[in-house]
Amino acid sequence: MRLKSIDVLGFKSFADRIKLDFNDGITAVVGPNGSGKSNVADAVRWVLGEQSTKTLRGAKMEDVIFNGTQTRKSQGVASVSLQIDNQDRTLMVDADEVVITRKLYRSGESEYRINGTQVRLKDINELFMDTGIGRDGYSIIGQGRVSEIVSARSKERREIFEEAAGISRFRYRKTESERRLQQAEENLVRLRDIVAELEARVKPLREQSQKAQKFLELAQEKKSLDVSVWVYNLDELKQKSSQVEDKLLIAQAQFDEAEENATQQEQLFLQEQEKVRETTVLIDEIRLEIEEITRCASESESQIAVLNN
Repeated sequence: MRLKSIDVLGFKSFADRIKLDFNDGITAVVGPNGSGKSNVADAVRWVLGEQSTKTLRGAKMEDVIFNGTQTRKSQGVASVSLQIDNQDRTLMVDADEVVITRKLYRSGESEYRINGTQVRLKDINELFMDTGIGRDGYSIIGQGRVSEIVSARSKERREIFEEAAGISRFRYRKTESERRLQQAEENLVRLRDIVAELEARVKPLREQSQKAQKFLELAQEKKSLDVSVWVYNLDELKQKSSQVEDKLLIAQAQFDEAEENATQQEQLFLQEQEKVRETTVLIDEIRLEIEEITRCASESESQIAVLNN
């Protein structure tokens, strides 16, 4: 396994994309103070999952994003990619070349990728465990790191030696196994409590189950009886419906006959009404004749009276 190159964009002082190739042998990065030499080591540590802003010589994680100058505007994302030769399969990735990428946006979102596939920080840490080039490995010695190692407590120094000896992966796995075992034990205790509580409910639930079974049987029997009643009522209703239909036919015939009689009676009534009208006219004519005769008689009586005188 060998570091082949590093690709940096928007990280600290690197506003433009730069790529450093590491060939066989020793590669030295030289330059005046403040030119960004330490930022190269910080970029390697950062892409390997460093979370301490103090180690990265910043106050907050957003400080790793290029903040701009008087002539250059600030960047919205910092990106670092490491290209590693993995032909010896030191890294547990089935590829001759492994590219580790980390991005951080000003919104606070970040992402890790291994050969373009998005992964978790935990996956990055496990990938480089016992390889010596992890973020806590001895291969990256930053400013003040030597004095920290010398003045470190025995526990911290032991972790450095374990990383160098290649046994930190097993310690990590042991810690993870113990954590999972403890979690499983806690789950087992909770399950035992649940089982004990459920066992106390078994007897009432059995009685309820028996009652429910009896209820289902009675409900099925009730359903059968209801169906029988419905069939019986349906037959009875069919007979009544047939009788009603017969009565309806008879009533319809009687209605038709009555309607025909009513029509005839209406015609007779119209005829009689016409006769009454004609009789009324005749009476009016006779009344006029009577009045005329009465008038003539009165005149005749008056003439008779005159003649008698």
